[in-house]
Amino acid sequence: MPSYKYVARDRSGKASSGKIDATDDAELRRILRSNELFLTHFKGGQVSSDPAVAGGGTILPKRVKLQDMVILMRQMATLVRSGIPIVDSLQTVRAQTDKPELEVALLDVERSVIEGQSLSTAMRRYPKIFNTLVLSLVEAGETAGTLEYTLDVAADQLDREAVIRMRVKQAMAYPKLVVAASCGTVAAMLILVVPVFADVYKSLHADLPAITLLLIAISAFVLKYWWMVVLGLLAIAFTFKKYRETPGGGRRIDIIALKIPVLGPVLRKIAIARFVQTLAGALKGGVPVLRSLSISANTAGNTVIRDAVTMAGAAVRDGSGIAEELEKSGEFPMMVTRMIAAGETSGNIDTMLEEVNRFYERDVEYAVDKMTKLLEPMMTVMVGSIVLFVLLALYMPIFNLGKAFQGSH
Repeated sequence: MPSYKYVARDRSGKASSGKIDATDDAELRRILRSNELFLTHFKGGQVSSDPAVAGGGTILPKRVKLQDMVILMRQMATLVRSGIPIVDSLQTVRAQTDKPELEVALLDVERSVIEGQSLSTAMRRYPKIFNTLVLSLVEAGETAGTLEYTLDVAADQLDREAVIRMRVKQAMAYPKLVVAASCGTVAAMLILVVPVFADVYKSLHADLPAITLLLIAISAFVLKYWWMVVLGLLAIAFTFKKYRETPGGGRRIDIIALKIPVLGPVLRKIAIARFVQTLAGALKGGVPVLRSLSISANTAGNTVIRDAVTMAGAAVRDGSGIAEELEKSGEFPMMVTRMIAAGETSGNIDTMLEEVNRFYERDVEYAVDKMTKLLEPMMTVMVGSIVLFVLLALYMPIFNLGKAFQGSH
């Protein structure tokens, strides 16, 4: 049986070392844990193949679903509020999760806390799991001694973010579906229908109008060079994605998106709702104002709103009021800036932001439903127009042949 030299710590953080025989490092950890010791370092023996208990470096996890993080934060808040130590709380939630990537991260956080690091410092190694807001709230809770409260606030914010994301998906689902259906219909007609009509007209030596010749030419090109069409579409998608990732490109696209009729106002409301809910949660959890503004700017999901909040934060650092600077940007409704101003005056800005957040939660839901109802007839007209163009181009020669035949008699 392999022999291990180990260094471990007890619940108070006191270090101890020794030598133990174990089949692998997983058993080594179990033996030490049964003696209320937590492994921090070992040499020798056989490394376990289980990534959740391996003695090597940290495995970078995939991004975890928001709902999983909500459950994790709720469980942590409940355990800490009950007086259970942080290490034991981490062990408990790790034992209950069924997500391997989350289990790996929690195990590493647990080890770091045992070694003497703060919970927020240990979590910072996993930015794909613990976002900036969660880290700031945990840090504020550790500083003020209200960790159970800030963990609850973090869970609330993640839950609200999940709702906002669902609204975004609802807002974009119908347009995407209609565009996909339109492209599929046109592709099917170009590949299956138009060639049949082209063969018929060719055999009749018919004199075809320009619109029909254009459609037949497009169909022939797609059939012969379909791979070029596919590569072209992929190149356009790739170029658009790369352009959006650039600072200037992303801002231009967001400016255009906010000006799109029907869709633009909904996207603005969603961005403002994200900003307001994040700012409210951060301030409620005790995060400093400037830090809260920085976090909420980056969670808005729109560069126009982000830049407006960032500029407001810079002015607030110099002594200006939040509401005053947000109103100067011209990107926020008067209701938002006036309620923030009232909160700044009365000293309960987090309460006012909560009121604004509740309003926007309902307003976004209403706006998405209204947009969907408005888009339905618009999309129907668009699809109908495309189909009408194709059918008109295909059947115009038939009408002309019919008239020519009647004229000859």
